[in-house]
Amino acid sequence: MLPEEARERAERFVESLGGLRHGLARIYGRDLTFQVPIRMAAASAGLLDWREVDPLPFELTLVPRSVMGAIGLPVVSYALPALVCVGLSRHAQAPSGWPHARALRAWSAARALKLTASMQPKSGGFLEAIPITAFCLLGLHAAGRSEHQVARNATRFLAATQRADGGWPVEVHLATWNTTRAIDALHGAGLLEEALDASERVKTRDWLLACQKKSPHPYTGTAPGGWGWNALDGAVPDADDTAGALLALRALGVPAQAPQLQAGLRWLLTLQNRDGGIPTFCRGWQRLPFDQSAPDLTAHALRAMQALETAEHPAYAKAWRCLERVQRPDGSFAPLWFGCEAASDELNATYGTAQVLLACAHEKAPMPLRDRALAWLRSIQHEDGAFGGTSGAPGSAEETGLALRAMAAHQDGRADPACSRAARWLIEHQREDGSWDPSPIGFYFAVLWYYEELYPLCFALGGLGTNKAGGLASARQPEMIASNGQ
Repeated sequence: MLPEEARERAERFVESLGGLRHGLARIYGRDLTFQVPIRMAAASAGLLDWREVDPLPFELTLVPRSVMGAIGLPVVSYALPALVCVGLSRHAQAPSGWPHARALRAWSAARALKLTASMQPKSGGFLEAIPITAFCLLGLHAAGRSEHQVARNATRFLAATQRADGGWPVEVHLATWNTTRAIDALHGAGLLEEALDASERVKTRDWLLACQKKSPHPYTGTAPGGWGWNALDGAVPDADDTAGALLALRALGVPAQAPQLQAGLRWLLTLQNRDGGIPTFCRGWQRLPFDQSAPDLTAHALRAMQALETAEHPAYAKAWRCLERVQRPDGSFAPLWFGCEAASDELNATYGTAQVLLACAHEKAPMPLRDRALAWLRSIQHEDGAFGGTSGAPGSAEETGLALRAMAAHQDGRADPACSRAARWLIEHQREDGSWDPSPIGFYFAVLWYYEELYPLCFALGGLGTNKAGGLASARQPEMIASNGQ
């Protein structure tokens, strides 16, 4: 296809969604985190007038974070570097018509860039993610600051992360997240000790412990104790990865009272919002998706609390009350971090509901909530045994494995025909090498889709293993692995 033909096709697609102004607003709502950088990129390419790019108030990065949250700044906390770089581009290309605003932004530009430089990790990649880093570089180039050290570092990062085929991944890698998913699946299937010998379990345990953040994070200002999605400097500690690490470390034999696990638990509980739910990065903003409580994160945190034997903590009952309030009328739960392309709202209710049901496999879980969630999950199973991300969505190994594990966790030793059908579908669709075809399930940052080869493997293994065991294996924690005095 010729470049001109490709451009015309892209323009028609953008217009079919409502254009760069109304279409993006329809998709992202009031969250400007990705809307404005996309419009900035279009303006840089001459496809949009610079006056159509929102003048992001980058000068506000110089005030305390609490003030930014109180005024409802429509950019999430992790995107502050993009706020500065994209804001600078608009200021340079189409400055404000208000003299005082122009003067304030001219005065604050160098200071805001200094703050941005302090948040840039050694790799040069903000959050170790290609989109955020690329937006920052584009913004600095449009602002006439291509030679600034932040831009030079970002260029180095992008050059280093380009794949052999010329493309880029969304994220450098998800090593911590994928490791904890694999450990959780093996443990749930009762296969951890069979899959990893004692020395391998010790090695994995020590690596996960080393990934724990040891100092306050420059992005969010959160205290030490959490985990990010990888061990690189740019990864930001978040609730999902912290809960996953706590569960994996318990499965690997680290005692519940170990200082590292208690620090992780404190970090996690510090995030709990006033409504009892758990957000992604920061407590208290409650205005944008990634600072709002999310059922999938809350359920994951509940599982971590169960594994650390803290079900008596007031935060535990408070989190369950939040889930009771947000359970949808049909019994399902809408997650934040995973989506379903076939759903009208793009939400993967199968993922969200399965996560809550895994937390429900505990004696203190509310049974009415569990029963409604189980009934909804069973109602969307295809005749062939598969599950999609919502009712009527095409079946996939990811969702079928998740649903199977969630249902199998509540079998109580009784054979369940729905579980048998789901297990049969997974077996019939397994590839010769033992894996499954991946499907887009990622709902990454602001409507960025991706798939991960390990997701179907981990989710299917967890489901098949839990079904074979006749229930949830995580009630049994292994004995401590003696090493390094732990």
